[in-house]
Amino acid sequence: MKNTNHLAIAIAATLATSLPASAIELTDYLDPESHWEEAFVLGQFNTKSGNQDQLSYNLNLDANYLNNYSSLMRVWKIDLDGNSNVSRGPNDGDESINATQANINGTVDNYFNEKDKTFWYGSANLGYQDDKDDIYAKIGGGVGYGRVINATPLAKVLRFEEELREHGLITGKISEATYIALARIVDKQQEFRSRYGDQEYKAYWFIAMEELLRLEGVLKGGKLGAAGTLHMDRVMFDEPISIRKHGWLVRGGVGLVVQDFNGNKGDPSLDIEFEYAKPYGYRGQFINLLRYSAILADDTGHVVSNNMSYSYELSDRIDWVNRWKIQYDKAGGSGNDTITNNLSSTFRYYLTNIISVDATLALNHFEDDIDNNGNDDVDVSTFLGVRYRLK
Repeated sequence: MKNTNHLAIAIAATLATSLPASAIELTDYLDPESHWEEAFVLGQFNTKSGNQDQLSYNLNLDANYLNNYSSLMRVWKIDLDGNSNVSRGPNDGDESINATQANINGTVDNYFNEKDKTFWYGSANLGYQDDKDDIYAKIGGGVGYGRVINATPLAKVLRFEEELREHGLITGKISEATYIALARIVDKQQEFRSRYGDQEYKAYWFIAMEELLRLEGVLKGGKLGAAGTLHMDRVMFDEPISIRKHGWLVRGGVGLVVQDFNGNKGDPSLDIEFEYAKPYGYRGQFINLLRYSAILADDTGHVVSNNMSYSYELSDRIDWVNRWKIQYDKAGGSGNDTITNNLSSTFRYYLTNIISVDATLALNHFEDDIDNNGNDDVDVSTFLGVRYRLK
């Protein structure tokens, strides 16, 4: 586990050195009205030969979809993850192994009033594994407190401001009120598209932002001009800008396992979840999601998982993405308790705003209190992959 801990410390140290680049911070954006949608497909492959009995390989395909709508009174989220893996070991007799799994999660948070952060929620979860006979299904509900705000629109404003300043098109100081007003217009992209159509909306969208900058008195010559419009278009449509969000929330409630992978039905559960998000400047983003669930069956089992991520935009084309997931499963009855650690660090180079090349170092460890069963050591692997953005 030393390798895992050293990489985790390096990631944490980076958090302390990522300073905001502007007087305004992304945490100043507090508008709850937002909608974002994204979908990705990632293919990764590695292979090894020499000093082993046969060629070994690992082909991994991931698919992710997220749709998140937020308003003053309601927030709903749909999250879909799928994975398919084909691998073969290095020893004679090792055969190709195929594994496929998918999960879809949905939550709806309904706030009691416009001024309160207290809400009640409903949730649903479906899971599939190709080596299981049954589909996993669970529903739940309860209460919560807090709110996570999508600040990506303000991150885009800060980025196109930087671009325009580099080319001498913005010379004055922008007030915080104008930053926020610009971000609200950026967030209304879909509204402009619906009103003016796919072919024409960008002109009206840019004019609305230009007018705010003109009234602020920061535009050189009082207008963007053709050059300024081209720079804004490049930032808004050609540069990848990942989601930026801030805030925290906690949920607690009860659930019902309609059916698990083994066909067992009707077990109740106690569920707690805590989410925390903080941007660092407009290039860094930290997200942590902690979950606890107790399945209240004849032999009560407990699952605690923590999923942490930190991403940083090293340049307009290169992201550094780090993830650490640890999960503790306390088995009910006579089963063994297990701890699973997955740590990865990825350098992502964007060929375009929808296609990127990923280079990943991954450390994985599974502790089951059983010696000499092939998983005692940390598994170190490297992957080269291509990631495609569908939405």
